[in-house]
Amino acid sequence: MKRPQAVLFDRLAAGAKLYDYPAESLRMLDGIVPQKGRTLDIGCGDGAIAAAFTGGRIMGFDVSARCAQLSASRGVPAIVADAQDGLPFADGSFDTVYCVDVLHHLEVRWAPLLIEAHRVLRSGGSLVIVEPDARNPFVRVTQAPDSPLRVAPFNNEPAINPDELLPVLDECGYACSCAPIHITGEQIERRTFPMWQRALKAPFVLGLAFWFRDVPNKFVIVARKKSP
Repeated sequence: MKRPQAVLFDRLAAGAKLYDYPAESLRMLDGIVPQKGRTLDIGCGDGAIAAAFTGGRIMGFDVSARCAQLSASRGVPAIVADAQDGLPFADGSFDTVYCVDVLHHLEVRWAPLLIEAHRVLRSGGSLVIVEPDARNPFVRVTQAPDSPLRVAPFNNEPAINPDELLPVLDECGYACSCAPIHITGEQIERRTFPMWQRALKAPFVLGLAFWFRDVPNKFVIVARKKSP
């Protein structure tokens, strides 16, 4: 049985692409780890981010079959898989693992994915996590469950405070650094909510976005896998 997210993203990615990212955001994501080596992109979506990566060989996977198909069409080979069920890669297969805007979809059940990322990452390799930052009031309100201004597709996809995530990474065996970052991207298919809801929300969401425009909307954690 497909996860609800797989069904949704199969639909959202029915067109030629899922998201549209400005070049500067793609450059920032690429520059987090300049020399990547063999790289795995967890939850690769349509492959737009991984296709912009330099300095390594990239492999992706996603729970959405349509997203994996689009990623492959961009030159980023991808498989359909769910890290929470285990990944079909040997231990230490990758030098770098990227995980961009994935963990907030997991309803705080982060450990299975992080353990699998740790397993397939070589010692000394880097896990890169980028997530919506709950310390930004605009991000927190527009992703909060049951918020009248929620824009997240599912009702249980809250933004993450890195202070909640860092101890979990430490337990998994990572040494971490954390920094704010501002990444923008536009979802192409916007019919997640009925038109009347979007029309009612729009003035408030746009107003909050303008008010908090100078506050970083995401955080990036670079987690180095410790040697045994």
